[in-house]
Amino acid sequence: DSTVPALRPGDLFAGEFRVLAPLAERGMGAVYLAEQLSTGKTRELKLLKSEFTRDPRTRERFEQEARVASRIESEHVVEVVSAGIDARSDTPWFAMELLEGGDLASYMRRRGPLPLDEARQILGQIGHALAAAHRAGIVHRDLKPENVFIATTHQRDRTLVVKVLDFGIAKILAEARAAQRDTAAIG
Repeated sequence: DSTVPALRPGDLFAGEFRVLAPLAERGMGAVYLAEQLSTGKTRELKLLKSEFTRDPRTRERFEQEARVASRIESEHVVEVVSAGIDARSDTPWFAMELLEGGDLASYMRRRGPLPLDEARQILGQIGHALAAAHRAGIVHRDLKPENVFIATTHQRDRTLVVKVLDFGIAKILAEARAAQRDTAAIG
């Protein structure tokens, strides 16, 4: 039986990640704070929830989220640093850069109407991420404030950095066009 292991602080996952703490349950995944042993860096480790591991479509969507984000050349897309399937539990997982901050929806609830310069900065960074995705032949298809992360930064010239998240239902245009050609030929 394939289930997501119950991870606790101190557990080792996929031979590479020491679990530090659970972070959240988001959509189809459970997210943990973990140390990547090979680098010593703290990462977000996302695992497919056990109720979804046997559903091929959901499993593919989860695995696509990691692959797609890695194809986009933009510092405004969350960086996926590693991915795989845990051999012991047959659980798909991926590790991302650790972001500090919160999503755009929470940010706006807390702040209220944004000054024009700040709104311009946020929208410009979202635009950069989407333009890079489109150059890579990828359309996000689920862009909403909950999938835009406002991260704190250590850069001198910026107060915030925007990261676009969750490419799980992105459309990969080249693959979609190939599927349409195949369907047309069959029809």
